Amino acid sequence: MYFELLGTTRVLRDGERVDLGGLRQQRLLVMLLLSANRVVGADRLLEAMWDGEPPATARRQLHNAVAALRRSFGAAKHLVVKDGPGYRITVDPQDVDAHRFTAMVAAASAAAAAGRATAAAEQLEAALALWTGPALSGLNSPVFEIVAARFEENRLTATERLIGLRLDGGEASALVPQLGELVSRHPLREETRKLLMLALHRCGRTADALNAYEQGRRMLRDELGVDPGASIRELYERILRADLPKRRPEPARGCSYLPYDTAHFTGRAEELRFLSVSRPAGTALSILAIDGMPGAGKTTLAVRLAHQLAHRFPEGHLYLDLHGHTAGREPLAPDEALERLLLDFGLPSDRIPRDGSQRAARWRAELAERRVLVVLDNALDARQVRPLLPGTGKAQVIITSRRRLAGLDGVTSRSLDVFPPPDAAALFTRIAGPDRTAGRPDAVAEVVALCGHLPLAVAIAACRFHNRPAWSLDDLAFRLRDRSTRLAELSLEDRSVEARFEVSYERLPAAQRRLFRALGAFAGDELGAAEAAVLVGQPVPEAERLLEELFDAHVLRQRAAGRYHFHDLVREHARAKAEDHEAVLTTFGRKTLPSVGELECSIG
Repeated sequence: MYFELLGTTRVLRDGERVDLGGLRQQRLLVMLLLSANRVVGADRLLEAMWDGEPPATARRQLHNAVAALRRSFGAAKHLVVKDGPGYRITVDPQDVDAHRFTAMVAAASAAAAAGRATAAAEQLEAALALWTGPALSGLNSPVFEIVAARFEENRLTATERLIGLRLDGGEASALVPQLGELVSRHPLREETRKLLMLALHRCGRTADALNAYEQGRRMLRDELGVDPGASIRELYERILRADLPKRRPEPARGCSYLPYDTAHFTGRAEELRFLSVSRPAGTALSILAIDGMPGAGKTTLAVRLAHQLAHRFPEGHLYLDLHGHTAGREPLAPDEALERLLLDFGLPSDRIPRDGSQRAARWRAELAERRVLVVLDNALDARQVRPLLPGTGKAQVIITSRRRLAGLDGVTSRSLDVFPPPDAAALFTRIAGPDRTAGRPDAVAEVVALCGHLPLAVAIAACRFHNRPAWSLDDLAFRLRDRSTRLAELSLEDRSVEARFEVSYERLPAAQRRLFRALGAFAGDELGAAEAAVLVGQPVPEAERLLEELFDAHVLRQRAAGRYHFHDLVREHARAKAEDHEAVLTTFGRKTLPSVGELECSIG
């Protein structure tokens, strides 16, 4: 089970919420979780459950509440035990988001102290992502308000540390809106205001930085009758004297921003071999493009390839997520992407041109004659990537995209399909553990087939199985056989197959989305342009164009020329989107799925 305190108090079992009963059971559980694996005295529990005014029957009701809590836990009722003068809950701290948050913040501090700023920032980002709202929401008790306030302070401190690391890493303008919001919510907090002043100064807004200080000074004087602290006064004076650097120091050549190479990497040997040796002769720039459907493992392959090639490019390894298909994020504009790349390569912010074409020219000049590896991950299309390409043959560019980048000249492309069954089984076994799969090759084969052999789906299923020792392979397969809930099962924390599909769908133009929904309502296995034309009421050439565009976006697949079909999991997503498919309803005048025969009759 997984326990959430950083937001609404919840208990999740296999991803489903556990009904804890009344408010007293919730308060009881939270008190136990706050002191996980330690005894909590009965008096403390009574105080929390009744806001310091327990009735005469409180101890008997405490016993009843513990019994009710155990019943709600089902098979895990043994987690709550009577221990001497109180009670204790036995849990892995990693299964309690509040304890997990604390551990990750501590790991970030250790990484920062060791000089590993990137690792520290990643730990803090992951820790802050655990929060879903104000801590301990819904408990409505002064006892828990004090604890929640401490949690919120830790959250704000972690946020400030993360922003500080990002500022040290060269970011500035992108942080100003977030810092402005934080300062408005915590106007008397000087550390947050200092970060805002520094970010404003580093992106050339010195007057705004000085004004932010003055606003804080007046507020402190008016509300508290005190002056700003020494640290923020020193920053203000240094900005006034112009002796504060506006940018991070230029990094040493040879710095690497590549993400970590996963230990669970499986298969793709032929793709790695092909891409590793594909380098044009002469001065032509080497561009490797990896495309494929969501969850096919494009980024994983690109990172593995980049690490294998890194020794050939001693002057730097750059990585940039272009957010072409990131939930909740707009794709990076080329101008912003160029600014980040130039900053990462060590160019001072005041030497980065404002004009986009001049930035592109400066980027090419910076990389001229330098052996640098550049990974452009998660590209939207060729138009987003084209201005980011270096101009010489000494650099190496690796691009990943869900679309085939046919608009880029001189690209060596490789389209990723799903895993062959043996590789899918091997990945599942690596993550789940060989002891959990020993002697059951047929069961593993069924599970990975139900995942459509899609690497992301297989990895999520294996992770869930690994973390649920009570499950058997048959239990997992049973859950995945239900098509109506299969996509929901393939979700774990911030990774979700359905969410990846949804972003791809949202990025499609309206005409392609309409065809996608119509295809989701189609009862056949595959179809061609003539059948698609009937579904959407379009001429055959237009339907064929839309089908080809969906094929280029890796939404559709082909077994033979002119015949298109969905991957099994994409089909489930399309069926969900087809619940309100106006194209099919308009054509057939009823809420039923057209069969292949009906389409053939309509074609004539």
